[in-house]
Amino acid sequence: MIFVYRLLFFPIFLVLFLKNLPKMLKRGGYGGDWRHRFGIYPRLQKSGKKRLWIQAVSVGEVRAIERLVALLAKHYEIILTTTTTTARRVIGENFPQNILFHGYFPWDFWLFSRAAWARIRPDAVILVEGELWPEHIYQAKVRRVPVFLINGRLSDRSFQCYRNFSRFARWIFGKLDFIVASSEQNRRRIAAFYSKKIENFGNIKCDIPAPLLSPPERKNLKKELGFPENSFILAGCSTWPGEEALLLAALREIRRKRSEKSGGDWALLLVPRHAERRSELVQWLSGERLSFGQRSQGGAPREVDVCLGDTTGELSRLVQVADLAYIGKSLPPHSGGQSPLEAAMAGVPVVYGDRMTNFRDICAQIEREEAAIKVANEREAIRAIAALAEDLQRRKILAKNIGHWFEKNRGASEKIYHFICKNLEQCKGN
Repeated sequence: MIFVYRLLFFPIFLVLFLKNLPKMLKRGGYGGDWRHRFGIYPRLQKSGKKRLWIQAVSVGEVRAIERLVALLAKHYEIILTTTTTTARRVIGENFPQNILFHGYFPWDFWLFSRAAWARIRPDAVILVEGELWPEHIYQAKVRRVPVFLINGRLSDRSFQCYRNFSRFARWIFGKLDFIVASSEQNRRRIAAFYSKKIENFGNIKCDIPAPLLSPPERKNLKKELGFPENSFILAGCSTWPGEEALLLAALREIRRKRSEKSGGDWALLLVPRHAERRSELVQWLSGERLSFGQRSQGGAPREVDVCLGDTTGELSRLVQVADLAYIGKSLPPHSGGQSPLEAAMAGVPVVYGDRMTNFRDICAQIEREEAAIKVANEREAIRAIAALAEDLQRRKILAKNIGHWFEKNRGASEKIYHFICKNLEQCKGN
């Protein structure tokens, strides 16, 4: 199977690389430490500690493992790699005291992977969520290095793909030594291709470290963003193209209704999934006859109707000023959904579409707790948002329920930490 993968790697890689090249150039930042992509890392002297190589693809996964890495770094050397430039920047900002080295994950070609393994020489490999790179895993197996998959999950699309290529799925999952799923549904899905025991300690993303703002800090942040002190805030969390227009329509509907009663005191915070869309969004907002500011430009010089949160890695902080949030990528033509966890952590009631397939388990849980509103289309979304804006008591109930659910699901990092330590000791004994 590995030889078939090696033969297919370059043509598939070339197609995907050329397809994504415009997006890479637009985002920028890919020039730094380019040699890591070819497996060229500095030679790191080993101490008496075991060395763990952890791979987390992007910002969400990197932030999710921050607590786990802090625990593991007390006893092990940590090499942390990622795939995206934004995730690498987050590592540099948040992990300087906890890891031995951080860099980019090599392209999964056997020459590059073998070169990386020769330099890093890990005693164990930890993969986060869905980072099942065949060559990387094969290199671990030939060296008899244990491989952990933590917070494992399979989206609807990934699950169907693995089912279509079940022989390959059984081969790749069969190379893993230990699996911790992120939910019961993901445990069942992975079990379709994996015969050994799969643990489920909850979703590690509920342990994302993001200190809650005090009331004075929240007040100051609202002022920085250009929102009046007594305003209510509708937040668009990780929005995709088209969803900003939906939210602006919802804001106008809220203000139309409130103007009949007590005036329009709601404002809009837009946090796009990709900050590099700022130019496109600024051009669009300029034609909407509303005052707006950009977070990337610093503190707002005046009060605004709309603040564009066009920075990276600030969503968990910015959403704390919100009174109501819409979760992006959850209505057609988009699908998959973005994480509702930042809003849940802040106790902010959420509205999202019915295409949150990447977070199906989480959404099912918070819906059972009566902690979220799910809608089927844009019209329903606008109507639901406007209704919640008018119903303070309903917002309080939703906020209480989603905050309670989030707190109840914290603690997966500690459980995974003990699971890794226990099994590494057993591997040492064998």
